[in-house]
Amino acid sequence: MKKEEALLRLLEKYSVETKTPINIAYGWSLLNKQLQKNDVPLLTWRANRKFIELHKIVSGDTIENVCMLRFCSFGGKKWSLDALMYKEFDLCEYLGGGKIVSLHAVLNERLAGNIIVKLDNGIIGSVEVSVQAQPEEKLLDRHEIIARRGVASDLVTDTQISQSSIYTYTNTGASKYKDVDYELFGLNELEVEYIRSAFEVYKEPSQITKLQNQHAHLSVLVKAAFESNFKKQKIEIK
Repeated sequence: MKKEEALLRLLEKYSVETKTPINIAYGWSLLNKQLQKNDVPLLTWRANRKFIELHKIVSGDTIENVCMLRFCSFGGKKWSLDALMYKEFDLCEYLGGGKIVSLHAVLNERLAGNIIVKLDNGIIGSVEVSVQAQPEEKLLDRHEIIARRGVASDLVTDTQISQSSIYTYTNTGASKYKDVDYELFGLNELEVEYIRSAFEVYKEPSQITKLQNQHAHLSVLVKAAFESNFKKQKIEIK
């Protein structure tokens, strides 16, 4: 089932109207483009259950006084360094509960990079990104939040890659399955994120302006990272 078809079924199931003509797209795909009034840049990862739960852990003070974020994201050729930085910068702000006010980046020919960011609430973040994974590999990422009391991570302790829900071993080889949404079977994690994000936009169109503003802010951060690498210095975000 294609994600567009799955989205339409979900909208029909919950009687959500789609009268407003809008152009929905992954936020990172709109980088370096002039947004039109009806363009909606989706921050799809915010619909991912693991990040929703991490956000609850921080906002609910399950861990206290967050001081450090350690994020990494490694993709293949279908990703770009710009896209991964866009995603990870937004997660720094979403999970850290603040806005990035400065960053210092060291990048390697748009293939890999390490960026140190500082949020307006004093939290420091380390972001590692790379697009040198094999093309067939899915996006590999890890997000660790370190606090004065407690540590939170989106992966099980001492695990370097995410686990699947079901593994089967037969005479035809090994297979694995990871359905993450009880209404959207057969779709991968990125497709489910897209559908859930788009559904929320149609359900609550009032959030469109907020998404557009955050996109503009993240675009500034991505450009600042390349500027920092070129000038070999920290960049303050105004």
